Amino acid sequence: MDGYSQDSRLLQDSMMDGYEGGQTQMMEKLWKRNDRLAQKNAPHSAVYWVKKETKNEDGSSKSSKWKANTKYIGDWKNNLKNGFGVQYYGNNDKYEGGWEDGKRNGQGTYWVAEDKNKNKLRREYTGDWQNDQKTGRGTMFYKNGDRYDGLWKKDLAHGEGRMIYKNGDVYEGMWFNGKRSGYGVLTKRNGNHFEGHWINDKREGQGSYFYAQKNQVFVGEWVDDMPKTGVYSEVEDPYGSKPEREKHFTNQYILPPLPQIELKNPTQVLQEALENVRKERTIYRARYIPLDELYSKEEIYELAKQFSVGVVNEAEEKITDVDLQAILQNMNFGLQQEQIYEYLEKINPEINNEKIDFETFARVVAIILEEASNEEENQDVNLQQMVFDKLKQQQQNEQNPNYQQQLYQNQQQYQQYEQENYEEEEDYQDEQQDSHYDEY
Repeated sequence: MDGYSQDSRLLQDSMMDGYEGGQTQMMEKLWKRNDRLAQKNAPHSAVYWVKKETKNEDGSSKSSKWKANTKYIGDWKNNLKNGFGVQYYGNNDKYEGGWEDGKRNGQGTYWVAEDKNKNKLRREYTGDWQNDQKTGRGTMFYKNGDRYDGLWKKDLAHGEGRMIYKNGDVYEGMWFNGKRSGYGVLTKRNGNHFEGHWINDKREGQGSYFYAQKNQVFVGEWVDDMPKTGVYSEVEDPYGSKPEREKHFTNQYILPPLPQIELKNPTQVLQEALENVRKERTIYRARYIPLDELYSKEEIYELAKQFSVGVVNEAEEKITDVDLQAILQNMNFGLQQEQIYEYLEKINPEINNEKIDFETFARVVAIILEEASNEEENQDVNLQQMVFDKLKQQQQNEQNPNYQQQLYQNQQQYQQYEQENYEEEEDYQDEQQDSHYDEY
């Protein structure tokens, strides 16, 4: 009995070991199968993401603990969205287009839920994407009715583009970090248009404004979106005649003719005004233009090398005003301390005795370079003005009869002088020849 019992126990233990081993093997195969099914590769009909359901107002739980939050239908690769797919977001927004490594890449369109129940979709953007950001060429449809067509960089209009505003105005030109910067043309709904340079969404620098109704144009300098100095002039219309103004005084005996009033030395007045405006514009540009627009990458790198010489505490990465003067002298900018203080206050009016960071240093250098460029430009203008004055004086002289008579007398005297020199030279040559014959 004991032997039978012992054999039975051995058989029973063996059977249990086999059962447990088989069950373990089955569980292992089931895990691998589920893991394999969980791997997302190639197209999938729909993959849902869920989140916890909120409780009722009385604190009781709803019938379902979870609810669907987002949904994706499309291509996968290595558990990441790759290829073409449609993503439905928790706020009811929708994206359909290209994907790469789980991010929006390539061509795609983004829709936003707009109505109260967030069931109605409005197309917001269609175009190029890179790493989940609008980058490349695309079209943006704004909620207020504006529309932008052009280049993008990191979700901002950047490069050449056109904005059609809801009120009918149109801007075509350059953009920088979402703002009009560079050369551009703004055409107003009433026909007026501005051509010139922009900085931070404002007209800045040289530009011209054409008034369609008045047939006039203003050409000059702009600072902070306002015209500072320039010239107004009439524009001839080749397709029509200018309407005559109403004559209020027709009797010449009632109102005597008024003397013509002219500005004394208008060229000099305009030039001085331009110089003042350019100084004002220099400060504005150096203070508000982004550094990566003021300088190239190579220039920023060189400035950073110069700045690092004066940095004592690397954690703080700032320099003193004395260090700034030494760095500027090393860059061949011989400036007095008072002038450096003046530049610092223009860049940051609240700087006081605070230390100077790299951005402030770079903007001070921008002022120095801009002023040096303006001085060279003014020298060119002065040279051109000298040539212009000489030509103008010559034209006035040519119209003066006394000048013409004097010029004629000078020409006669010069011809007589040339003739006398010629005769003296001939006599000298004859004498030399006779002397040579005598010696022979």
